[in-house]
Amino acid sequence: MPKMYTTDIESAADLKVFVTDIRSDADLVVFETTSEWEANVGPIWCFTDIQSEADKTVFFTDGQWDADLVIFKTDNQFEAEWLDSGKSGLL
Repeated sequence: MPKMYTTDIESAADLKVFVTDIRSDADLVVFETTSEWEANVGPIWCFTDIQSEADKTVFFTDGQWDADLVIFKTDNQFEAEWLDSGKSGLL
């Protein structure tokens, strides 16, 4: 967890996510991996093309204010962390 599935249908999503370019605006700094074995609760996500395999279905919003969770993507696995742990219950 979390293994994520992306949908283009907002109403079909468990979670609305906005990706920000400003780290300090994020609730969560996310590292994306292709290995489900590396994925864990919160900051390390693995995406799947099969919805039934996913822990959460996400819809990426165009606006920060429409999102349940604001993320910042990092290329360094060790930088992945919650910046607002109060939202950790969303995952």
